[in-house]
Parts: sequence; C-alpha cells; structure tokens
Amino acid sequence: MEEHRNVKHIYKGGHESCRDVTTVEIDPTITLIDDYAFQDWTSLRHITIPSTVTYLGNCVFANCSSLTSVALPSTITAIGSCVFVGCSSLTSVTLPSTITTLDYRVFDGCSSLTSVALPSTITTLGDRVFEGCSSLTSVTLPCTITTLGYRVFRGCSSLTSINLPSTMTAIDHDVFEDCSSLTSVKLPSSITTIGNSIFRGCSSLKSVTLPSITTIGHCMFDNCPSLTSVHMPKIPTSISVIAFEGCSKLTTIKAPSFSTTTFDNIGFKDILVDAGFSPSNPDDIIRGQPTCQTNCCARRFQNTDMYFEMKTWSRTRGVDGRLPLFTAAARSLKWSYTRQIFTANMPVVDEIDVLTGLPLFMLAALGPSSDIESVYNLLRESPPAIGTMNITKQNYSLNSSRKRGQVEFDLESDAKVLKVGD
Repeated sequence: MEEHRNVKHIYKGGHESCRDVTTVEIDPTITLIDDYAFQDWTSLRHITIPSTVTYLGNCVFANCSSLTSVALPSTITAIGSCVFVGCSSLTSVTLPSTITTLDYRVFDGCSSLTSVALPSTITTLGDRVFEGCSSLTSVTLPCTITTLGYRVFRGCSSLTSINLPSTMTAIDHDVFEDCSSLTSVKLPSSITTIGNSIFRGCSSLKSVTLPSITTIGHCMFDNCPSLTSVHMPKIPTSISVIAFEGCSKLTTIKAPSFSTTTFDNIGFKDILVDAGFSPSNPDDIIRGQPTCQTNCCARRFQNTDMYFEMKTWSRTRGVDGRLPLFTAAARSLKWSYTRQIFTANMPVVDEIDVLTGLPLFMLAALGPSSDIESVYNLLRESPPAIGTMNITKQNYSLNSSRKRGQVEFDLESDAKVLKVGD
C-alpha cells in the first residue's frame, strides 16, 4: 500500500528519513522547494506540486529513479539545474509557459522520457539538458530559441529527426553526438556558428546541407558511417582535416571552392590545398609566428588539424585599408611568412600601398628590421619595378652594403641602386 505524507516544510536536505515513500503531496502553503529536497528518493513515484510553488531549486528530484510523471503548475517561473537528472523512469513532464530557461542538465539521464513539448516562452536550452534521454523520439523547439547549449541532445539514441527554428543562430559543441537514429536534420540558414563534434557518432545520418558557417570544426562528422554527401553553400574560412574521419560511405562533398565525388579522408588535405587552403593560421602568419605542430593530444587545443582558406583572406583589406601582403611587408616579416600570403594573392605585387604610396617591395625594404630575402623574392616577381628603385634621404638613410643571392644592394648616401647579376 502506498504511503501518503503531507510535507509542511521543504528545505535543502530535509526529510531524508522519508526516502522510502512512494507518493508525496506538498502542502499548499509551500512556495519554494529548495535544492536537493527530494534527491535520491528512489521509491518516489508520484508527487503533487501545488499552485503556490514558484520555484524548484537545483537537483530537487535528482536520482528519483521511480518517478514516472510530473506536472509543474503555471505559477513556477524558474527551475534550477539538474532538477530531474537521473530520473530514469520519468516518461512525461508538463512544463508551464512561465518558464523561459531550461538550465544545466535538467533532464540528463531521463532514459524513459519519450517526448517533450517546450512552451513558446523558452528562449534558452542550457548545456546537457536532454543528454542521455535514450528514449526521446521527438522534440518541438519553439521559435524563441536562438542557441543550443553544449551536448543538449547527446546520447538521445532514439531521436530520428529534429526541426530547428529559423531564428537559431548558433549550435554548441557535441549537441547531437551519439544520436545514432538521427537520419536527417535541417539546419536553417540563420545559423552562423556550429561547434565541434556536433554529429559525431550519428551512425544513421545520410546527408547534410550546412548553412553559411565559417568553420567546420574538429570531428564534426566523426564516425558517421552512413553519411554519403555533404553540401557547403559557402566557402568556410577554416576546415578540420579530421572533420570526416570514420565516414566510410562519404563520396560527395560540394563546396564553391572544391567538390569531389570520390572522397578519401587520406587525400582530404590535398583537396584543401588545391582549393587554396593552408595549415597556417592567417592570424599567426601576419604576426610572424609559426603554427605549432605537436602531438595528437595537443592538436585539439592548438588547432593544428585546421586548414585555413587563404585566397579570400589574402584579398580582404583590413580596417586600415591594407591588403594582408602590405601589412606583412610593413612589419618586415621574413620571406617564409610573406611567401604564404603572396602565393595566395600574387597579383598584389604590382599594387601600391594605400598608406604610404610605396610599391610593395619598397615597403618591405624600409623597415628598421627589413628582410632582404623578402625584397629579393618580391622583386623577382615584378622585374619592371627595378626601374623605380630610387628613394631619397627624405624617406630613409641607409649606410651599409648587403648581398643576397643574385641581388646586390649598394646603399649610398643619397640613393639606393639595384644591381641584378646575370
């Protein structure tokens, strides 16, 4: 026979001696149920929450493994983190329209929960809200939600499809990881940011059209053996070369800068390089700092598995109006850095710096730590520039001689004369 008890005061850690009860009726004088109030009441099956309650604290029903259903009154305006975490028998829950946020791990581990209707007032799904809800087959997301938190649906192995609202702009890391029944997902064009490993382990996913995102991150489609095609309508600025590891059936990738119908993960780097990508981060290049190549464990933190689209970047002017190659020349970067930018935008060698009015090679030669190798190699690409090499003291004064390869600079008091050997 089930036991009924009226709980007059519900505070943190209270009534621990009552953990064997199966049914609880909360006194209508209660307005707040504090943190951990019913945590680990493993025999609790039914609970009646009166309309006087306005708040549920953190982990209120955590690990109540026999709780099957809960109706939250419309007077509740907020619920804390981990409220139903570990409620493995919970099959249904009614959420009031007064709630705007589902916080960290609210339903994490509710392995019997099959569906959830989120009220239209919900604006935020926090990290890991539905993680481990292995029986969840459908979720309706209101158009008020703009972002999905970290691992929101991770391990929802029965989820077959999900519609994301057109108001959504960002999806955090690992959101659909190990959703092994997910066959399709429509990503609205409003999304500009997608985190790492978002579809990792989605073994039933067959095809995806990505929105106009700037980055395809680490392990985005890792271990998706049913994936056959990926469409990218916009050129991402960076792509991880391990984004498609374990995609044994993937044959087709369509993107504006490259396409393949014979995808091979081993040759993916070559495809990216041919499309104008480089393993060097443009931000590192412009600072004259090499990208660190380290072991596998470190690469996830140092982005060394990322390849960066250089062509677009090298043709984009900064806030000062300069193209990246002119910025590199003005900073007197060594040729090993300058060359990477130049290779991506060779025609710029004939342009004039918008700030100083100097040709590129002159700008490279003027700095106090100018790299003559850079000047030499830039001049080799633009021989007509040799005739314009007279620069007076008004610009600078140099009193030394240098020789590099076939180019000899005789730096006199009034002029800089270039002599090119045979």
